[in-house]
Amino acid sequence: MTHYFGSKQGLVADVAAVIGERITSKVLAELVNVDTVEKIAAGMITGLWKVMDEDTRVARLYFDLSAVSVVDDEIRLALHQVKDRWRAVVSRFLLEAGVDPDEVPAAATFLMAGTEGLAIERLEGYEPERLEAARDMFIRAASAAL
Repeated sequence: MTHYFGSKQGLVADVAAVIGERITSKVLAELVNVDTVEKIAAGMITGLWKVMDEDTRVARLYFDLSAVSVVDDEIRLALHQVKDRWRAVVSRFLLEAGVDPDEVPAAATFLMAGTEGLAIERLEGYEPERLEAARDMFIRAASAAL
């Protein structure tokens, strides 16, 4: 193991990168013809829901790694690299949707944080009707705010 990854943390960091890229590719598949903030937010959530429908372990692993990244620099760096690439993609879509360039960094963070928060709620198994209502409310709020 140390021959290929350098350490246990190196292995975990590599897993974090692979998981992050897997989630990103699924979500990007939903971001087609997204010319409004509403479509961007909806596409992000729909893509993440599809990942979770296929295998909830992928999302659980991502969030577990996020928790570990608080105390492990290698894992934090790997997740930051994945999130930075994802943030750049979301930012590009926001610019194309006409969001003020000065607001794009905060808007991308808002969309990413909201999507992740809803995913955690879904993983915890809360009432599906309440979760769908929260999802719709988030999409409307993002659209209205931006």
